[in-house]
Amino acid sequence: MKDPILIIGAGLSGLAAAQTLSTFGENVLVVEKSRGPGGRMSTRHEQLHGKEMSFDHGAQFLRAHGDGFRKVMDAWERDRWIAPWRGQFVRIQGQRVEPEEGRLRYAPGPGMNRVCREYADRLQDRVQYGTRVTKLDEEDGRIMATTKEGKCIGAFRAAICTAPGPQTGQLLGGFRPMLARAAESTSYAPCLAAMVAFAERPSVEWCAASIHDGPLSFVAEDNARPGHQQPEGPSRWILHASAKWSTEHLETEPELFAPLLLEAFGQLPEAKLSDHPLHLQGHRWRFALVEKTTAASTPETEGIPPVAIAGDWCEGPRVEAAWCSGVRAASAIRKALS
Repeated sequence: MKDPILIIGAGLSGLAAAQTLSTFGENVLVVEKSRGPGGRMSTRHEQLHGKEMSFDHGAQFLRAHGDGFRKVMDAWERDRWIAPWRGQFVRIQGQRVEPEEGRLRYAPGPGMNRVCREYADRLQDRVQYGTRVTKLDEEDGRIMATTKEGKCIGAFRAAICTAPGPQTGQLLGGFRPMLARAAESTSYAPCLAAMVAFAERPSVEWCAASIHDGPLSFVAEDNARPGHQQPEGPSRWILHASAKWSTEHLETEPELFAPLLLEAFGQLPEAKLSDHPLHLQGHRWRFALVEKTTAASTPETEGIPPVAIAGDWCEGPRVEAAWCSGVRAASAIRKALS
């Protein structure tokens, strides 16, 4: 059997690359520093009074802009991985609340990480969690990958790095300098998030709101997503701060910024919250919203053995871009190896 192709990151880009390569019979190994797949499409599981509840605290929904990804989403819908998210979506500015139109939104269920988990489960033991690669070297025509603990995890005939741009740049610096510079040229806006559960549902008529002033940028009711309904569970909400507010409060501890976001939620038009939430937790997304992608002149691969990069930071700040970037990186690696 040929040496495997290394894929760093088990978010949507990495798993799209792995799925594409596996379809063509390639042997792959996906390594992920976290405990599970998903990246910014992850789902947080918490306990409340001995019962589990979940929060989709990162990416909120999927949309297709191109025909290629539309076909991919159609297949996911047929397999019941995703479903249309129907409900009242609004736009809030000041005290003005207006319906928000647009393309139909889709959401995986029972958690936002459903799609990533399905692909990761197909790979079985070819995905390693809790594994952070911090060094890549070349030896006898193969890529050697070393973890944070100093352990070499194998020899690889190629590699695809899907970590956020700044992390990819740091990893590839001195090893594949052109790709490293391209990755380092990207930039992100952070997003601070709060996960909150109430005994009673807040008195708003909508299930999700885009907010155009103040600390918040987006508020969504987790229970309203397809496949997320829990008949006897609490009312669960996700609060996302604006890029400006997140940048200003980036180093604030989660237990301090989460109450501020909750307060901002209570100040939205017609929002009446119960006195004390059952659960309140903050999360800091340092690399949340891509503001600057890699240049169009970035090479598809670099070096022999070949290395490629992938992520929404290569194409644009959408779930669709993450998927398409992973597929393109896989195709580029196959071409370089042929």
